[in-house]
Amino acid sequence: MIKKILIAILIALPLAVTAQTVKIGVINIESLVQEDPQTAEAQKTLQEAQAKYASDIQKLEEEAQKAYDEYNKLKEDPNTPAAILQRHETSLQEMANKIQQHADTYQKDLQQQQYQLMAPIYDKIQKAAQAVGQENGFTLIVPQAAAVYMSADVVDVNPLVKAKIAAPAAK
Repeated sequence: MIKKILIAILIALPLAVTAQTVKIGVINIESLVQEDPQTAEAQKTLQEAQAKYASDIQKLEEEAQKAYDEYNKLKEDPNTPAAILQRHETSLQEMANKIQQHADTYQKDLQQQQYQLMAPIYDKIQKAAQAVGQENGFTLIVPQAAAVYMSADVVDVNPLVKAKIAAPAAK
């Protein structure tokens, strides 16, 4: 009797597993980010900040170049005391360090600004993808770039996600 029950369970188990449908979707996040209107605004803000930082660095480099030219003139003069040359060398090194510190600070600031500007866009896309998954019965939605192989059964959810993102704006 137990043997018959076990055989029945073993026969029914594969049927129960195959009865469940697995619905998988893929999403091209980069495409959605590039098409989002907030992305253009974020890129414009970042470009403006980058231009300001580049201008500041350029001014510092021009000051350093003037100081270097002055140092070279003093160095060519045989009457220039070694202490003055040493002071100019120290000053040039300090300027180089200052330029490098500013460049590092500006780079970190740009990265932070990029994160702050882009995070809401990625968050919006993620929430829209989750809503699409729940509403349409997807088992899994993965980034298209992560897929090594996709069968014809895999659904491109980008149009659904775009519509979901645009829906609140239409209200």
